[in-house]
Amino acid sequence: MPPVRGDRIQLQQVLVNLLVNAGQAMSDQSSPRIVTLRAGAVESRSLAITVQDTGPGIAPRDLPRLFDAFFTTKHGGMGMGLAICRTTVEAHGGQLSVESAPGSGATFRLTLPYSQEHTTP
Repeated sequence: MPPVRGDRIQLQQVLVNLLVNAGQAMSDQSSPRIVTLRAGAVESRSLAITVQDTGPGIAPRDLPRLFDAFFTTKHGGMGMGLAICRTTVEAHGGQLSVESAPGSGATFRLTLPYSQEHTTP
């Protein structure tokens, strides 16, 4: 896959946050705890990374606010992690979204454009 342009430390922090959140979402369950990380191309223009967990999922009422600053679903959470992640990804020209059905886990999708220096017309 072609490279993406961006601050690797900031982008690493986004991935770490998503992975830690996935682990925390599954911490109270006795069923298998699985986090799946995938990367692939989207229409040869951008990189897509998904982080999928087998946790309880996100309540439909929480989905619209999930990336809002100071909104949290965690006991003792500050509600800054996902807001910062989305801002960071958008500053790199990408998008961060989530899909979830209660009881079926959550899937976060991060897309970042490939570096213009390496794209083919």
